[in-house]
Amino acid sequence: MNKQAIELKQDRDFSDVFNAAFAFITQEFKQLFKVIALYAGLPIILAVIMNVYFVQDYMTAFMQVIQGSNSVDNNVTSGSLILLTIFFSIIATLFISGLVPAYMGEYEEKGKGNFSSIDVWKRFIRNLGAIFGYSFVVGIIVLFGMLLFFIPGIYFLVPLSLILYIKIIEGNGFRRTFSRSFKLIRKRWWVTFGVIILAYIIIAIVGALFSFPAMIMTGIEGFLYSRNQIDGEIGKSIGVILTNIIGNLGQYLVYPALYIIIGFQYYSLREQKDREVLLNKVSAINSNV
Repeated sequence: MNKQAIELKQDRDFSDVFNAAFAFITQEFKQLFKVIALYAGLPIILAVIMNVYFVQDYMTAFMQVIQGSNSVDNNVTSGSLILLTIFFSIIATLFISGLVPAYMGEYEEKGKGNFSSIDVWKRFIRNLGAIFGYSFVVGIIVLFGMLLFFIPGIYFLVPLSLILYIKIIEGNGFRRTFSRSFKLIRKRWWVTFGVIILAYIIIAIVGALFSFPAMIMTGIEGFLYSRNQIDGEIGKSIGVILTNIIGNLGQYLVYPALYIIIGFQYYSLREQKDREVLLNKVSAINSNV
């Protein structure tokens, strides 16, 4: 017996947002994972490589400092290495944060199983400029808010976390998208803030589980290296490299869950404000009279 497809546009309370999000992940896991692997795979791989390389060099320099070495590897202190690591991490995150709303938009428009990975990619590409541009603007606004008094940054972060969903799914221009993000969270700021915070905590915990083996391997190797019980450069053993790859890759693979949870909060807020489902039901009843 086929389970009923999950409805996106529905007014949900706090716990229902998470329940629906996890049920959606279970229902759509295969196709969603395929989309992420196909179109965000390369940026994720590049980000993982740069993160692993950065950690290796950082560990080498750190142990050299601990041992009182006068010559520290210049690579780790290189601004270019740090910037490249940050750059590829941002690109990978932007791809994921854009593909999830694109996927949910196709799901809403065409229904479960009635769209392909190409459909998601086309919607993503149509909004690629906005994904990068809007994310940059949001980052600047939140950063300045944080630098001013911290509280303004937190306040702006909540409505602006919905901005890519509004743009990619509804297709509004910047001004309307910006104003609508604040309209949706009106009188629902605290609930939305709670959803976002709890979502980040869940993702951080799951991500830490992936990183735990790397932390253990790195700690063991650092201890042995400090006692001169291993030769060669620290952080470049197969065990440390593999566990760091798994840790970094695992963190990127759980990121979509974060954006799906926020996406369900967006749909809940949207239904509360617009009452689309209710109006459609009333319209259907009137048409049958």
